[in-house]
Amino acid sequence: MLRTVAILALCCLLAACQSADSVSPKAIQDSTRLASVKSIYIEDLGKEEGADVIEKSDIVRAQIGAALAQSGRFSIVTTPQQADAILAGIAGIEQWYHGMEGFYGLEGDLDTHYLGVGHLRLIDSKTKQIIWTHEYERGLFKLHQTVESRVAEQVADKLLRDATPAGNR
Repeated sequence: MLRTVAILALCCLLAACQSADSVSPKAIQDSTRLASVKSIYIEDLGKEEGADVIEKSDIVRAQIGAALAQSGRFSIVTTPQQADAILAGIAGIEQWYHGMEGFYGLEGDLDTHYLGVGHLRLIDSKTKQIIWTHEYERGLFKLHQTVESRVAEQVADKLLRDATPAGNR
């Protein structure tokens, strides 16, 4: 009986940790410098020191690059030396499991959940100062949209909106 109570308490604690929103750092947007950016290099978005395991970051990176290039507002370059700015950080999905299976041999369902992740910054390639930041916001998906597509779309849309002067929108 005591073991069951302990397991249930642990599960409740884990569920509470998964749903707790973290405090986001203040957004940065230097509109003048952002307006001058023409070319962007996108770093590997799945390997930042201290980050959890981020999956499908390569897909998110490719989709962000394609959306930005297709807009005509930015060109995506292949090396940081060619770029006016560098898009860095982490973006992709985290996979976690919810259920009782495997705990002390108890039977139950083990559900897989996917959570979009995006903590990005656009860095001036010459001064190394941050020009723009973005935190992925969870929300509703479009029909048949994957989590990684939603992360990429949100990043690209926000960057394009912020880089377009108010008079040109």
